[in-house]
Amino acid sequence: MDLFLRLLMAVGGFGFFCGGIYMSRDAVLIQLRRGVTPGLIEATRFIRRHGSDSDREAYVSVVFEAAGRTPVRFEQSAPSGLFTMHTAASVQSLEGCEVLVHYDRRNPSRATITPLRDFFSGIAFSVVGLFVFLATLLTWTLPSALQ
Repeated sequence: MDLFLRLLMAVGGFGFFCGGIYMSRDAVLIQLRRGVTPGLIEATRFIRRHGSDSDREAYVSVVFEAAGRTPVRFEQSAPSGLFTMHTAASVQSLEGCEVLVHYDRRNPSRATITPLRDFFSGIAFSVVGLFVFLATLLTWTLPSALQ
């Protein structure tokens, strides 16, 4: 059973590491093939699940014109500050605001209005996953090396 749990922790940590790399992949590709243009928040959604204030989601729908004058629409989680919580009114107040859209010139549907948040959340996932993976491997091999 101990071997199974260690293996599960190692695979889970490695999975988190790879997931974090995948999360920050879009932000890296957007920065490599950078296109920046003004966009408009055309719609917002605020979802409160089970009537709880702690279980809520906020989304914005953004439209912008890519390099070929093609209008592109995408949806992402609403931008916020570090310690702020969204309310229905705060999300709705974003409607009609002009924002800077960062997008991939080769694939304009890959776009974001929060490139730093996207990049750092992916890196944070990777660091936590790598820590769990390495800690599991270290505790797996260290006791046998000390004997």
